[in-house]
Amino acid sequence: MPHAPVIQPEHALTQEDPMERGVYFDGWTPYTWNQHPSMPPRRLTMLDDLEDMGATVLVWAGLGGGSISLPYLEEEAYGHVPARFRHYGYVNESEFIAHAQQRDIDLFAIVFESQAWEFPAEVTDDEVVAQNELRGAGTPTTVGLREFSAGTGPSSWKPLTDYFPDGLRNSAGELVTDLFEEVACRDLEGGPIHAHWVEVAARPEQSCYYADRNNPVWREYLKAVIKVQIDAGARGIQLDETDTPLSAFRYGCCFCRDCVADFRSYLQGLPAAEVPAELDGVDLAGFDYREWLLERGHRARENPRALPLYAAYSRATQIAIARTFAEVAGYAKEYGRSLGVDIRVGGNFYDLAPYWDPMVDHVDVLVTEMRETRYQQPWYFRHGVGLARGRDLVAVENPYGGVTGELTRKLQHGRAHDLFRLTIFEASAMGANMSLPYGSWFGTDERDAYWAPRDLVNETGQFLKEIDHLLSHTSPHRTAVVYSVRSLMDLTIDSDQFNDVDRWFPVVEQTGVPASSYWETVEALSRATRTFDVVVLPDEVLRANDVDAESLRRYDTVVLPDVWGVSATQHRALVAYLDAGGRVLLQGAYGTELGDDVAREVADHARTVRSGSVGETVAAVEPEVLVDLGPAAAVSLQAAPAGGWALHLVNYDYDGDLDQVRPRVDLEVRVRTDEGFTQATVHAPGREAVEVPVSPGTDGTVGLVLPVLETYAVVHLR
Repeated sequence: MPHAPVIQPEHALTQEDPMERGVYFDGWTPYTWNQHPSMPPRRLTMLDDLEDMGATVLVWAGLGGGSISLPYLEEEAYGHVPARFRHYGYVNESEFIAHAQQRDIDLFAIVFESQAWEFPAEVTDDEVVAQNELRGAGTPTTVGLREFSAGTGPSSWKPLTDYFPDGLRNSAGELVTDLFEEVACRDLEGGPIHAHWVEVAARPEQSCYYADRNNPVWREYLKAVIKVQIDAGARGIQLDETDTPLSAFRYGCCFCRDCVADFRSYLQGLPAAEVPAELDGVDLAGFDYREWLLERGHRARENPRALPLYAAYSRATQIAIARTFAEVAGYAKEYGRSLGVDIRVGGNFYDLAPYWDPMVDHVDVLVTEMRETRYQQPWYFRHGVGLARGRDLVAVENPYGGVTGELTRKLQHGRAHDLFRLTIFEASAMGANMSLPYGSWFGTDERDAYWAPRDLVNETGQFLKEIDHLLSHTSPHRTAVVYSVRSLMDLTIDSDQFNDVDRWFPVVEQTGVPASSYWETVEALSRATRTFDVVVLPDEVLRANDVDAESLRRYDTVVLPDVWGVSATQHRALVAYLDAGGRVLLQGAYGTELGDDVAREVADHARTVRSGSVGETVAAVEPEVLVDLGPAAAVSLQAAPAGGWALHLVNYDYDGDLDQVRPRVDLEVRVRTDEGFTQATVHAPGREAVEVPVSPGTDGTVGLVLPVLETYAVVHLR
């Protein structure tokens, strides 16, 4: 197994803490550009707002300027605040962090792992008098990583040797004199790749290179950023863009010296029989993939999926990002321990794709930026809770390709309050947390930020705080859906998410990648008000298997939607589960890499039910919550921290003309359980908690009647 990550998980989760209530705390000013990487200055009154919102954790929350320079980051942390700004409660970020901690609010300092910045500036007497937004006030220049490493930055900037006394040397042994150019991802012809999504088009003088965590220089620099953040009081570190340089595939892949060297090492570690046939007779000791491609006439801006050896290059990168993430996350923990403090690490795992699975063991909190934010996607949160494996999942909205822009405009006109509530409540109902917006990122195409009316945000956050004793990522669900990392890895990476249609290179039709019905299945189950857990089968090259017959035994049914990629160990666990009385719903392909005779041990087992379609699978899953809500609804059961079960019901039945969700009155609900529940309390936003009678049935259920279901209700069964 070449290049398997060697850093082990920091800890195993043994008990459940209260669920986090997150706030997306960019704090961008309304009607201005959202300009990375440094967030706007903080004021003490912001903490009053956050307390009113019920916040416990802040994401994308501050100390982001390290990708400009380390001295710039220290100015964020400790910089002098003039009396005029003190008058209005402005503080530097170390002061803000300390005051937040006094209110039991954890600010996660943000580490932009793929952003390396240069900004236009104006200088007078070696002092910056304008930066980014110029005003003709001084001599034009630039400030950023290049000036920091060359010692030509403003007089207030300490030199690089104050942080790295021996300087920084790259993997070729060269002393780094231009950090900006050193850490950039490179296209096939050697040109730097830009992180276009954070460059504001209206400010073309900005320049953000896509930085490469495969480069050991950049990893050392990221560790220095983390050190400054922890020294400034941060007890949470959020690693952003955690898939670098894999997501450079969207621009055609990175072919920098370190990515090419990593690929060479990967190939050298393969058994001879697994070395790609194109390399027969090639001396791998000196193999340079970039030169090899150029010699064959390939050029930048080709679709990487059309390049020879692409599949192997993708695999090497999957392994590399898991290894380097573990190194950087481990450093944060280790440095904290050296100071006698416990550092929590959060990782932005974007759309919760399969390549993030091995990174989960190295974080305390998963953050998901979501690829698309929609008005109904409870299945996405059930997937995320499964991937999180007992850790909190905090989601934030994505301004691109979803409803965020539309929702913001409606809110600005006094509409869509129920739609806003649904975007928050569905996550809690599914065992996760959707962060409340506080000047959240609106992308770089629009001159605005995501704010919602203060009363609406506070009301929503305070309700989550009110039901804290009923929120959990642990469920009593009897059905599990298997998410096979191996089965979905290539399909995900080679899909349109790394194409941007044809923005960067021509689209190439995928070939040879088996189809998957996983996402179609979990969506269909959700829309049919079926409750389920997601069980992750890891790619054992990236993470050790942790699924066995015992961990599956609690489920009456295990659904296998096109689980063609399964290891021998995982297969044996499924066979043992079936032999012990479990039931498998098999939909599509199974175990195609195992061999037919082996795969049939599951496929033809007496307790395996074959399903010919997603619809058949849904019909074969017994409902645990019996309620007539239709597809515009979601239900879930959670093991309540206060004891008993919490039944969560979400009603998406929105009437656009009335601008509200259509309430359901006197809604009859039955829950399958052998717990003998006799009491039920209904909690709903904007309403007093009310006790309702519980009626035991003769069919292994208990029944109750909800007086009213508007957007959301939680029933505490005990």
